[in-house]
Amino acid sequence: MPGPAFLRRKQPDPAGADAPSRDDSARAGLIGNITALGFLQISAYVLPLAIAAYTTRVLGLEDWGHVAMTQLVLGFFCLFVSWGFSWSATRKIAAIGDDPVEVSKVAIATILGQVLLAGAMGLVLLALIATVPFFRDAAPFYFWGLLVIAGTALFPNWLLTGLERMRAFSAIQIGGRILTLVFIVLFVHSPADAPLIIAIQGAVSLIAGSVSVWLLHHDGILMWRRPTLHDIYVEVKEGSTIFLSTTAIGVYVNLTPVILGFLAGPVAVGQFALADRIRQAAQSVLQPVSTALFPRISRLVASDPSAAAPLLKISGIGLVVISAGISAALWLFAPHFVTIIGGKQFAPAADVLRWLSLLPIVMSFSTFLGLQILLPNKRTKPFNIILISGGVLSLILIAPLTRAFGAEGAAMTLLLVEGFVSLCMVVYVLKTGYFKGHWHAGLTTASA
Repeated sequence: MPGPAFLRRKQPDPAGADAPSRDDSARAGLIGNITALGFLQISAYVLPLAIAAYTTRVLGLEDWGHVAMTQLVLGFFCLFVSWGFSWSATRKIAAIGDDPVEVSKVAIATILGQVLLAGAMGLVLLALIATVPFFRDAAPFYFWGLLVIAGTALFPNWLLTGLERMRAFSAIQIGGRILTLVFIVLFVHSPADAPLIIAIQGAVSLIAGSVSVWLLHHDGILMWRRPTLHDIYVEVKEGSTIFLSTTAIGVYVNLTPVILGFLAGPVAVGQFALADRIRQAAQSVLQPVSTALFPRISRLVASDPSAAAPLLKISGIGLVVISAGISAALWLFAPHFVTIIGGKQFAPAADVLRWLSLLPIVMSFSTFLGLQILLPNKRTKPFNIILISGGVLSLILIAPLTRAFGAEGAAMTLLLVEGFVSLCMVVYVLKTGYFKGHWHAGLTTASA
């Protein structure tokens, strides 16, 4: 029995009848993937904004700040569970192509690697709840966080992205986010219900992950084969090089507001979190292009590097132009966005949002250079060095800027760090001569 249409593999014409239109089909597939991811990214931030508009009014500023703080801390645990698979496994599966046996070998080993990492992170979280006052005082939140960790382990977004099955990825994720919104409106009615927000998000992510794995197996894309410990070790090892980068990103994206919470309290976290979610919602229109192009460019770099040039040119110009418009809109309308989503009690967050409004244009350079040039060309080492340096810089800046300027200081930290990362990537790419074609000659030795 065939699986759902949006998961089904397209079977090539054995006679090659569709060969003349292969380029058109590839282009149409890429546009379809970008469109699907566009809806996904919009849902990823518009639906949470709808949830925020409801929960900020139900919980109040301080309790909503507690929820935001919990979500940020859980983000670190999920970072370890995701490891570097979102980039390493995506790139590997994209390079494999349509060999179902090899795809399944990599996918099963990666999923089991994530499950093992989730088990380890769950034990760490339980130990922290039992021994550390910060976690023990918020135990109802963090106990439900175990579901969030489990759901992260099961959802194979890297597999669907690597296979360029973004429609399936989008449909499942959007459905889960709508379900989350419905359940929160149904069950969260007062500050006492705040832990239920984490419980609902965790339960829905676990359901979405389980359904995804079942559908992929049912449709023949994910065929069960018992992996060896060596298979799992190989995938974890390959992901570990990228994990350094994701950890560095987590330091200055997640740790910055967490340190803000320790230094300035949940009210400041609430203001910062609301401003940052508005920024992310606006910036979400940029993510689909990079996510869809990453597996396509990785495949082209492995087979025909010169064919990637037209895609890179269009993508680079588009990212910069669109992000500049987003930054301008956020700066001009920051007070209106903040009061519409959070209400008048969040009015001070407008100043935070104005600092964060500069991030889309700054990050467009690191997104383009990092995810569409450095990683597809296996320049993992400089990529890691730049991001780790950014993480170290954030640790240096966050405490003094937060003590001096509160939530605005946290926003300043993110802006300075992202600016540093983008500048370093620009300098590296220009200095090493990528745009002069120097990389292609030494591609086989560039992955060190």
